[in-house]
Amino acid sequence: MQRTRTLGSVGRAVVTWTVSVIAVFLILSVLEVNLGAVLTSAGIVAAGLAFGAQNIVKDVLNGIFMVFEDQLGVGDLITVDQITGTVENVGIRVTQVRALDGTLWFIRNGEILTLGNSSQGWGRALVDFTVNANQDLTHVSEIAIDAAQSLLTTERFARKVTGEPELLGLESVFGDRATLRLAIRTRPEAQWEVQRGIRAELRKRFAEEGIRLSDELPRLSKGEA
Repeated sequence: MQRTRTLGSVGRAVVTWTVSVIAVFLILSVLEVNLGAVLTSAGIVAAGLAFGAQNIVKDVLNGIFMVFEDQLGVGDLITVDQITGTVENVGIRVTQVRALDGTLWFIRNGEILTLGNSSQGWGRALVDFTVNANQDLTHVSEIAIDAAQSLLTTERFARKVTGEPELLGLESVFGDRATLRLAIRTRPEAQWEVQRGIRAELRKRFAEEGIRLSDELPRLSKGEA
């Protein structure tokens, strides 16, 4: 559906330009204007403008390749440079992206050198949680996996995941703080909702099991206070 909408968006732009050019020539012919002279003059002008139209040609060609290579589509969540948002329209020269804060960005197709698409294939929810390092981290890991599994079997999340929770291990240790990372494969664009759900469930289960989360900031000694 998204690919069809994208091709339709590009097709409308191509048809509009084609019809406009044909209409101009038909109007000129009705007015009995010498089309040969017009075409000759247009060729000379086009040759002069060709040197300054390289960016336009680059935008058009890059836009065509992006569409037919299925790099993005209308409705996809993409990241271009520092802009992340939903594709609202793909034109032959400009792509319109609605950012998460509501800003509508107009991005020239020729300027899109690196593009990340979060709507294709699959996503991965990554959840880092920091606990007191003086606890049994094996027990903490088991509780974390159990909490994630119980959450992901609920009606809300069951269809948003495509894999089993996996504890990747110890990410870092600093003083009395140990950070562990939990990962799970999800459907496209579902990873952020899954991450939020797992964080809430972990906090709840850790409180029930008496597992202590580490303070966000290290405690200051009396001499540092």
